[in-house]
Formats: sequence, C-alpha cells, structure tokens
Amino acid sequence: MVISTYQVNNVLRVYGDQLRQNRLSSKEKIGDTRSPDKIDISSEAKRKAIIDKIASDIVDKITRYGPHENVEKDVFKQLEDEYGAHLAISKNTPTDLIFKVIDGNGETMNALSIEDSKFLRYKLEEITRDVVDKNMM
Repeated sequence: MVISTYQVNNVLRVYGDQLRQNRLSSKEKIGDTRSPDKIDISSEAKRKAIIDKIASDIVDKITRYGPHENVEKDVFKQLEDEYGAHLAISKNTPTDLIFKVIDGNGETMNALSIEDSKFLRYKLEEITRDVVDKNMM
C-alpha cells in the first residue's frame, strides 16, 4: 500500500486540530471551576492595620510640626518621661530626625547622636501605637 504525502499531511493537520481543540476545552473547564481570589482579613488584623495607620499619621505630625494636639502632647510627654529629659525634634534631612535635649530654660543643651535619635523615633512610634490602641477600646 502506498501512502502519499498529501494523505500524511491531512492526517497530521487533523491530529493537530484535535489537540488544539482539546487544549481549549480543558482551559475553559479549568477557567469555569476557578473562583476569583478572595482574601479574608481577621478583625484583629484590620484593627492592627488601622492602629498602625493612625499611629504613623500622628508620628508624622509630631515630626513635621511638633506635638500640638492632646494625643500628640501625651505621646511626646511619655517619650520625654521615658528618656528622662525634655526633648525637641528637628530634621537633619527629610528622612532623618535629630532629637535635642532641652534644659529647664528652654535652651538646647545638645543634640543626640543619630543612633539615639533613631532609637527615640522607634520608641515614639511604639508609644504612639500603644496610646492609639488604648484609645480605640
């Protein structure tokens, strides 16, 4: 029996078409059974996210304008009590804060090191989160 190239080409074309159709139908089936991604966040995680957002806004206000509102003053007072001296904030660069120790007359005694200022900023953020958490209850 002689098989011509025309017949072989037809068989290969039909076979390729069948494979393509099977792939398309299997993708449709998979696409139909998949549900859109859904993320459920617990109420505690939502609360923590809100606390973090409010705390970062308060810290940002304190670092930009100083403590003016009651919550800001309370947070900054707690930071001063924990440090043990009156403090002032100034910006070294837009991202770096420098804390300064203030004497009883309101004059700057000395600027704290960058490491101490970074630690105080961390403490300021921590105290702010605690205050916001307590106020949300």
